[in-house]
Amino acid sequence: MSDIITAIEAGTTKMTVLICQKGRRNNMELLGLGQTAYGDETGKGRPSDAVLFKALESALEQAQKMAEVKISNCVLGLPNEFCGLVRNKKEIVPGGPVSKQDIIELQKEVSTYSLPDPWKVLKAIHGSFLADGQPMGNPLGTDCEKLGLEASLICIDTDFAQNLTRMLRSLDIGVRKWIPVPLAIAEAFLTGAEKEEGVLWVDSGGESTDIAVFHKGMPIYFDWLPLGGNTITRDVVSGLNISFEEAERLKRYCVLGLAIADDPESAEMKVPVRDGNQVMNVPMDFLQGIVEARVEEIWELIAERLEEEKLMGICKKALLTGGGLGMFRGIRELGSRKLNIPVQLGVPDVIGLSAPTYSEVYAVGMEGLKTRLAGKITFSEVIKALFEKFNIYFKST
Repeated sequence: MSDIITAIEAGTTKMTVLICQKGRRNNMELLGLGQTAYGDETGKGRPSDAVLFKALESALEQAQKMAEVKISNCVLGLPNEFCGLVRNKKEIVPGGPVSKQDIIELQKEVSTYSLPDPWKVLKAIHGSFLADGQPMGNPLGTDCEKLGLEASLICIDTDFAQNLTRMLRSLDIGVRKWIPVPLAIAEAFLTGAEKEEGVLWVDSGGESTDIAVFHKGMPIYFDWLPLGGNTITRDVVSGLNISFEEAERLKRYCVLGLAIADDPESAEMKVPVRDGNQVMNVPMDFLQGIVEARVEEIWELIAERLEEEKLMGICKKALLTGGGLGMFRGIRELGSRKLNIPVQLGVPDVIGLSAPTYSEVYAVGMEGLKTRLAGKITFSEVIKALFEKFNIYFKST
């Protein structure tokens, strides 16, 4: 029971709860999974507290029932839209060989940044030191006129994090840690070499698409677009005048990049669509055109953002997660054509989670497992600590 981790991820359209533990091969073992959609509030911005709480209760109940456990704590994933990134750089004048105190002072200065409420710096990720502008691993003892350091400061919206934390506490569930989803994804799906060389992360949810860039081992850019899988579904609803549920089902027939119009046989393909009690046949090339137009727009907007920030040239590949785009066949090929870099699909290698839609909660769960095991205290360490306390007590009496 002590090795069990519960990860919670509040997406734009649904709440997901994962209960897991570390397997024998150091992989994740799924124990319980719960997922509840917010319902009619989807597409109207973030759901109300009442809707969030109801979805949270439902997803927790599903996961605990499946795992046959009652949880008392969790790790909470913070979506990209409630995370921010500030690039900070500081320099000091050592006045002699760089001392340990100089390094501590510089790290403290570069990790501090004033932000408006409710934002705060959650984590500082330091880059290389710069001794008179030259990158250096450990500058201790180095003679230089100026010692510089760059850092990526991961910021969070504390209102959102604290609000969900209060909801969980009202259910007698404590929150061990707030985990920014972009950092968790990078740890779960990207290698150190990929983050060093330059990689783009794209996560497509129901109502938004998140973007992050990693370079030289650090996150250097966070952004998001207010477009996602539900945007595509609503396009199909408008184009075919059908229900949202029917459009959601129908779009899964699409194979992106398939040249239907150029193939006489494919051009005559039709898919059945139910409209009340009536069934009509929709030309496949018409459906394909609706879906591809919006998917292409999303990739193009991502490319525009990267070009504006002069980041396109440093991205050697892209990682795509999330079910908004990840469920489409041909999505990697279409993305590669729009970005001119290879696109890899991030799918958890866990039975019961092997779909892009579970990428985020899987990554948060993996980070929770890593944190738990890193802070795990052995029985011998407990005994040693008790003996030390007894020794201190008897020496003082």
